[in-house]
Amino acid sequence: MLAELTVKEFMEQLSQGTPMPGGGSVAALSGAAAADLVAMVCALTIGKKGYEDSWEELREIEKKAKQAGEELLGAMDEDAQAYSDVVACFRMPKETEEEKKIRAEKIQLETKNAAQVPLRTAETAAGLFDLAEITVEKGNKNAVSDGAIAAMMARNAVLSALYNVEINAVSLKDEAEKNRLLKRSQELKELSAKREAEILAKVSFQ
Repeated sequence: MLAELTVKEFMEQLSQGTPMPGGGSVAALSGAAAADLVAMVCALTIGKKGYEDSWEELREIEKKAKQAGEELLGAMDEDAQAYSDVVACFRMPKETEEEKKIRAEKIQLETKNAAQVPLRTAETAAGLFDLAEITVEKGNKNAVSDGAIAAMMARNAVLSALYNVEINAVSLKDEAEKNRLLKRSQELKELSAKREAEILAKVSFQ
């Protein structure tokens, strides 16, 4: 599993002349980093004097952030596998009309999955904005920059994942599914820009 590699090992794999791991896995990793930054701010606040009123809420936030982080780490491999499945389809035999038909159908099926996987990554990462916002508002003031960076990393994860959604969606012959994916992608782009700006506006080092 990609998440079990050391940072150096992952970067070495990333730099090779192979398409996997690629941008989709990096998008998921960015989201996982955002989630763990949220959890870190919670951990630095819970039990600290002066933040007693926030302890219980931040315990719930920490739990949600850790769960999202685990999902996003798993998405690193899901994305790589989805792309691998698409590539495998193009290697299917196409000598007869029947083989061509089966191959074309399989390509469409796996391409749809390759769009849906990063969409789930984007959706999960987008869910981190609310969590990051609470850490900025109620978390340890000495770690407010970490809450802000969580929001920035979440937006990076969303936008990065959505590029993978769109590059696959445009190849779909199912117009309804293509339009659904592209519409949701645009919604998430707008949401992430708005939420990041709102959260960063609340950051103060005074």
